[in-house]
Amino acid sequence: MARDGADPQARILEAARTEFAAYGLAGGRIDRIAKRASASKERLYAYYSNKERLFLEVLELNLREFASDAVLTDHDVPAFAGALFDHAVLHGDHLRMIDWARLESDGTWRPALEVMLGYRDEQVRRIRLAQEAGRVDAAWDPVELMTLIFGIASAWVHEPGASPAPGGIPDPAAMAGRRTNVIRAVERLIAPCAIRPIN
Repeated sequence: MARDGADPQARILEAARTEFAAYGLAGGRIDRIAKRASASKERLYAYYSNKERLFLEVLELNLREFASDAVLTDHDVPAFAGALFDHAVLHGDHLRMIDWARLESDGTWRPALEVMLGYRDEQVRRIRLAQEAGRVDAAWDPVELMTLIFGIASAWVHEPGASPAPGGIPDPAAMAGRRTNVIRAVERLIAPCAIRPIN
């Protein structure tokens, strides 16, 4: 249930996050969201004209939080990969929302997508700076490298056998090992002596 003391709109957004991450846009139910938020459907529709508008609001909120949570700093790309992994583990619902948007949207999620593209472009710029500083193999195209790093960092979340059951608690030792492997993989990927990518 939503947290006591939060204003109705905040409760609705929080409840919608849970609902849409689990069921997507098509499967999400406004009545369940309203019940979880301890709000009436009429109050919900006063804030959001329809279910899709609420879905897009949640998606954009998630992406903005992600964009502020995992940022490449000090040319430290492996640490950046570790931060991406941490976010994927702690906020798997964010990745699920992106997946749902890709599957169900007809293109109306563009404003939220632009948040993600802006984030990506900024990290690509920072990767270029890390290349100029000699911290990353200059043979990589920064855009392609960013995609590979994101894929490595989020691999455990998308691998069915590695994810805990819904509501389950990840094993701390397993998570620490996977995080270490993510960082090591990225270290090898960006090392100047790494095998050059095929053009």
